[in-house]
Amino acid sequence: MTGKVTGLFVFAAAVLCVLLRLLPMPLENLSMLGALAVFCGARVRPVWLAVLAILGTRLVSDAALHWRTGYGFYGSMAFDYAAYLLVMLAGYILRPQTTSRALAAGLVSAVLFFLISNTGAWCMPLNGQYLYPQTAQGLLQCLINGLPFARGTLAGDLLLTPLLFHVAGLLLVSRPQSAVVGSEHAAS
Repeated sequence: MTGKVTGLFVFAAAVLCVLLRLLPMPLENLSMLGALAVFCGARVRPVWLAVLAILGTRLVSDAALHWRTGYGFYGSMAFDYAAYLLVMLAGYILRPQTTSRALAAGLVSAVLFFLISNTGAWCMPLNGQYLYPQTAQGLLQCLINGLPFARGTLAGDLLLTPLLFHVAGLLLVSRPQSAVVGSEHAAS
């Protein structure tokens, strides 16, 4: 992949991420940000550009949500941003080349985001008050309460991570077709 074409692809994917966060979705938290973070970790170089792409996309979508609803920024959002950095690292480590590896990366993305973002909701006060007791039981309750939101994250990451890699493989062909995500004959 050439850098310019990859950059245009990532920019288009980032715009789509922002739009998907603003549109009403059938599942709450259905998003493409996890898929973009995995993709950026696996394919975007230099690394600072990958970090800028995913954190910039999240910041723009948070600002747009805040403008639209008044709820785009909150006390534990640094945990969400940190989660996306770890998802990018997982993308770098896993470097999905097949659909099954892209599915695995999507699962890793959803689990990391769920655990980190909910830990943030548990340990950071909202408007000066903690939402949960600062105990193991409080953390467990926070994680349980986060499960309904995890469905959308899981669905988005499992569906959109392989899709993003597949579309990239079709549009950004610079290697043999057998190594493109979506081809189960490629080496894992």
